Amino acid sequence: MTNTATDTSCVQDRLWREHAAGLVGFATFLVGPSDANDLVVEAFLRSVPKLVSGDVDDPTRYLLRAVTNQAHDLRRGRSRRWRRDLQAIRPTSTPVADEFGDVRGAVANLSLAQRTVVYFVYWEDRTERDIAMLLGVSPSTVREHLLRARTHLRKALG
Repeated sequence: MTNTATDTSCVQDRLWREHAAGLVGFATFLVGPSDANDLVVEAFLRSVPKLVSGDVDDPTRYLLRAVTNQAHDLRRGRSRRWRRDLQAIRPTSTPVADEFGDVRGAVANLSLAQRTVVYFVYWEDRTERDIAMLLGVSPSTVREHLLRARTHLRKALG
């Protein structure tokens, strides 16, 4: 193995050790425990070339964004499959069961952007400004997502 390959491997290992636990916790909140590990590994592997090259100023922010993007991809794929499956079975007019019976169901129905902000506010206890910096958005965008999430949760649970 060359020195460059060894250096790359060391950087990858260090980044994984520093960020894996936090990323898995974040992904668990976004997509649930059954998909979180796979989602983080895939996001991490896609991010490694950019991270190792030194083109990334803030690896934490970059990896959080990668996990968020991966969660979006997962959700879009599942949504397409769900619509395709429903089309195939031609559902009757029976209403679908309401999932707002508990907090987990209500949170699961938030958009990923809203869920991301809720995670950082309530689980990580971060400020709106800190969240905005992590996600690369304005503080007003963070406030808007939080306001919409709280409104949705209030309606769903109240």
